[in-house]
Amino acid sequence: MNSQSAKMEKRLAAAIAEVEETIASQFGLTAVVEPRLYLDALIGELNRLYAKTIGVQFEQAFRGPTRTSMEPDGGFMWIKEWGEEPRRYVLVAEAKRQGVNDVRKLEGKGKQRPGNAIERLGKNMRGFDALFLGEKITPFVCFGEGCDFATDVTIIDRVATMNGLLPLNRVFVDKIALRDDMLKPTSLFFRVAPWTPEEMFSVLIDVAEQAIAYYKYEYGL
Repeated sequence: MNSQSAKMEKRLAAAIAEVEETIASQFGLTAVVEPRLYLDALIGELNRLYAKTIGVQFEQAFRGPTRTSMEPDGGFMWIKEWGEEPRRYVLVAEAKRQGVNDVRKLEGKGKQRPGNAIERLGKNMRGFDALFLGEKITPFVCFGEGCDFATDVTIIDRVATMNGLLPLNRVFVDKIALRDDMLKPTSLFFRVAPWTPEEMFSVLIDVAEQAIAYYKYEYGL
């Protein structure tokens, strides 16, 4: 991990910690952040809830010495008082920094092709879709920063495509019913300049509060 990415993850961690404190003071709830979610655990829960409904078993994940998992930078946040089976996730957060051409230009070096952080993000987002299968929300946030996300670089179009071509830099929590289909937008915040912990917190707490309100209304928690 390069130093800039590490600094970004520290800023995200500071914002996540503030979200935990705010949930405790505002709702009297204990937010627990898990760094990873093993796919076999997720698949087991999906099969328990939905296999009979759809008439097919979800594929079992690889079960070897190293179990496959999803590990978003900000972890998976769930509420302790609501129990572990199933866990009610109120926030999943990622941080992606991509782009070195601004630094290379200052060093008198040529341009380098964009990195692959967005491809990894797309893979993870499919997993998060599965995590919130059956729910009416997707409380996922990703912050992206770096020169690769300038408006004149086509990679930002890939980010918009992953969000169903809905706007970036806007909070989306609720899924959107569209005839017989469902749009599942997420909160993707991307720009060139670094995100401050305060800016991250503002977005994260908004998403978490909406998710908490949803679970309370939907399940009477």
